Amino acid sequence: MMNTAAMSLSLLLLLVVALANAEVVHVQNCPDSVNQCTIDEVRVDPCPQALQNAACRIRRRRPTQMSFKYTPQFDADQLEASLVWAKSETEELPLVTLERDACKATSCPVKAGVQGTYTVEVPIEAKFPVSTYTIRWALKDPVSSKRCCFSVDIKVVR
Repeated sequence: MMNTAAMSLSLLLLLVVALANAEVVHVQNCPDSVNQCTIDEVRVDPCPQALQNAACRIRRRRPTQMSFKYTPQFDADQLEASLVWAKSETEELPLVTLERDACKATSCPVKAGVQGTYTVEVPIEAKFPVSTYTIRWALKDPVSSKRCCFSVDIKVVR
């Protein structure tokens, strides 16, 4: 039987290999976070469409691995995660199944000028309508309300 340390190392190596094979996607920074944070790289697995700079085709009922590197220009002890469908500039619908405690998927506290990586598996449920969406992802300091934020287009498919 494999011991816990060896199993943890094996899982970590699998995650590293999966992220190394994930495609880098083009994103837009949220206007209110441009001076607060830099989104250095966003990876989605799977997303072969990224090579053509097209929206990632995300299959329902299959989890999608998403990871992004960010460099905040602020210090924060905690971060809150949010993932929303940006229906318009003023209307957003949140993905309620996302873990809001971002420190479970990135190192906390965060320090200004120090790059962090946030990695999470996003469940794409069967009830999601097949369509193209602009999603907005943010990591926010609950004290100062400063945040790292970007938007990316996805296409939910069968």
